[in-house]
Amino acid sequence: MYKSDSHSSPQLNFFLILITTIAAIGGFLFGYDTGIISGALLFIQSSFSVSVMTQEIIVSSVILGALAGALSSGRLADSFGSQRMLLAMSVTFIAGTLISACAPTITLLILGRFIIGVAIGITSYVSPLFISEMAPARHRGSLVLLNGIMITSGEAIAFLVDYLLVPTQSWRLMFATGLIPAAVLFTGMLLLPATPRWTALKGQMEKSKKILARIRHSACVEQEWNEILRLADRQRSNWSDLFSKSLRPVLMIGLGLGVFQQFIGINTVMYYGPSIFKAAGFQSQSSQILATFCMGMVNTLMSIVSVILIDRVGRRRMLLIGLTVSGASLYLIGYVFSRHTHQSLDIWISFIFMIIYIAGYSMSLGSLFWLVISEIYPLNIRGLAMSFATAAQWAANFIVAATFLSTLNAFGPAYTFWGYACMCIISLVFCYYLVPETRGVSLEQIEHNLRLGKRSRDLGQPISALT
Repeated sequence: MYKSDSHSSPQLNFFLILITTIAAIGGFLFGYDTGIISGALLFIQSSFSVSVMTQEIIVSSVILGALAGALSSGRLADSFGSQRMLLAMSVTFIAGTLISACAPTITLLILGRFIIGVAIGITSYVSPLFISEMAPARHRGSLVLLNGIMITSGEAIAFLVDYLLVPTQSWRLMFATGLIPAAVLFTGMLLLPATPRWTALKGQMEKSKKILARIRHSACVEQEWNEILRLADRQRSNWSDLFSKSLRPVLMIGLGLGVFQQFIGINTVMYYGPSIFKAAGFQSQSSQILATFCMGMVNTLMSIVSVILIDRVGRRRMLLIGLTVSGASLYLIGYVFSRHTHQSLDIWISFIFMIIYIAGYSMSLGSLFWLVISEIYPLNIRGLAMSFATAAQWAANFIVAATFLSTLNAFGPAYTFWGYACMCIISLVFCYYLVPETRGVSLEQIEHNLRLGKRSRDLGQPISALT
């Protein structure tokens, strides 16, 4: 049997909702600053007459920065806390945005994007960690997925801003709009406390319990406080502990989900959407960017649906359904491209299948990667392990972004999308055999199951006998 507080958890209070909303602005910036390049790239090409390889470098520079940020994020968050890190990253977002928007040369533009990438890499891990450690088990899935909604909302709004600013043909103005959410994050994080789990790990017990009392109903504080105390006594871990035999199963889950999230091709649409729709037959720049915006809106809407369903349907089922939908759609997209007709009907069929692909992705790996890695690791190793998983995700992201245009030119869109469909099948098998169902199970109980040596997919609800 497993413990669950799904029946005893109170309703969410205003302060906890405020915490989640402000922290999720970090997710919004993640989506906005990765999405804005999609339309800006069209006008950077004309400003600097850049080659295909230079375009890939501009796009992938932010990902290299994110990889560097992700590798350092675990230790930084363990040392300074996720609240302080989100505050520091808001300043980093502002600095990188100013350099990018004002860059007189490609070199400075790449530098500015790299700095933004560092902030994205750290924030992409710190935001869900902060929310997860603040949330009660009953609502943890929904609250962490609000960060995912903000990521997809950031992407969609970035595509809309690109579309609205097409008449100006100003990529500088497109980049500069990112200053607004960064300033909001900075202001908001000044108001928030550190998480009770982090303060307990730092020995600040009285402060930790006071924070917990602000975000929980009084009847639930003592039980959760005792669980935090039981785990806070454990020693801080290092890189060698991360690769220990007992942690390998969850390490493999985080690593695999991060890699598969990118290898099924999602960010080809987010970074190179206009180029893909140009290949599909959309003629004008405005129509290419508008089609990309529609993809972003579908991504956002399905993220909202995921929040509604996640604590009812469960993590595993949503992963398996979403990956099946995405894989089938990618195969059909490849088939339409293989016809080489560019007829009006085929253009719209490819667009519809692209929407279905985005919908399947959003309800599976798009949202659930960030949730699962915030749940499955022990408290004393959580920061380091999430950092490692996030770094793997950004490394895979870099490989896809840095090679997509070249792959498209070498093999054509049909074989490119069929390759992504194959990766969906592999990830589906991976999730079926390894990923646990953590719905309604406390973080402390998941850790207890891991230390008992239970199979990886039984770390939450026991499912081996059922599947």
